[in-house]
Amino acid sequence: MRKIRGAWVPWSVDVDQSRSAYHAKARRALAILFSREKEIAGHHGHAVLASDIPAALNRDWRLPVLLRTLDPRRLRTEDFLVLSGRLQKALRVLAAPEIQSSHVLYCCQGTTSLLFPSDTQGFLYFHLDADAPALAGQVRFRITTSSDPATFTEGRDLQLPDGRPWNISLFQVARRSIYAAYRAQLLSDKLVTEELLVAALSVSASSGTRTVHPNFKSSFTWKFGQTFPVELESSSISVWSLGNSEGQRLYLRYPFSLLQQNIPPTHVPFAGKALVHFERSTLPEHKGTRTVVLRIAKIVQLTKSENASGVDGVPEPKEGSLVMMRESYGAWVPWSVNVDQPRSEYHMHASKALAILFDNEERQAGLA
Repeated sequence: MRKIRGAWVPWSVDVDQSRSAYHAKARRALAILFSREKEIAGHHGHAVLASDIPAALNRDWRLPVLLRTLDPRRLRTEDFLVLSGRLQKALRVLAAPEIQSSHVLYCCQGTTSLLFPSDTQGFLYFHLDADAPALAGQVRFRITTSSDPATFTEGRDLQLPDGRPWNISLFQVARRSIYAAYRAQLLSDKLVTEELLVAALSVSASSGTRTVHPNFKSSFTWKFGQTFPVELESSSISVWSLGNSEGQRLYLRYPFSLLQQNIPPTHVPFAGKALVHFERSTLPEHKGTRTVVLRIAKIVQLTKSENASGVDGVPEPKEGSLVMMRESYGAWVPWSVNVDQPRSEYHMHASKALAILFDNEERQAGLA
């Protein structure tokens, strides 16, 4: 650079001593590079807490970090991330540095984006349960006490406010352009295949005139007894049943309420949250058939409306009880679907989703 006196000298900035307003701004930006270098080189074998990271590093979320792998078996200290208190963080991947940076975000409540919790430090990785079909794969964040990858197994997965694990599902990775970097890295790590991503893209369902796909709010199941969350005041339950290369949506209307002719048209006697699961029916009337029922495994929260015992006594949800449905003649009976003999168009669609659970069970039995 040319100095005021006319001589040409190397451009330089002392990050500890700024001699002008310009140098002060440059110093703040360049300090981030020193901070990142120190973070990687100086924290081997012990915890790196958010308080250890300089404020300048926390402020500059636009500076992308390099993601080298999503394979938990190949993690290195350099893959350690500190997201505590951040809104988002830009990432680039080693497998495809030409791809514009993807962002890692926590979640939203309504239109408000939430910051990552204060203890969010650890590693991004690809997760697949041992007995899960390939389509159930997810990118998760493992919170650890140290930047040492050896602490990975002792850590815990970052959770969302509702208690579910924070994740980016394989369906989002396959479909959304903002996850292109993750897609490239998963392929490079050989954790997924092109064929699997194509299968993920093909999973869809009709909703009126629209075609819907699994999204970040979707619930998934692939085996009997696997719980998923429901809202008791909701007019429907929607869950995707997953196989190795296929997925079907099961849609159940008015599970804890009643459609009526009066105003308002829906009687909603209960509000709250519960965990439910599908299971093989052991009811006498279903003996010898492949019939599925839906059981309430846990009541997380329950509030009754003032007229909860009103219209025809909508059964109160109770832990351990079966989800009930009202027959056309008025009686309340356990919700059930015979996957081999569906008795209506609705049951035909539901049987396709539930048959996958039987197929998965047989596949697992064959592997045992």
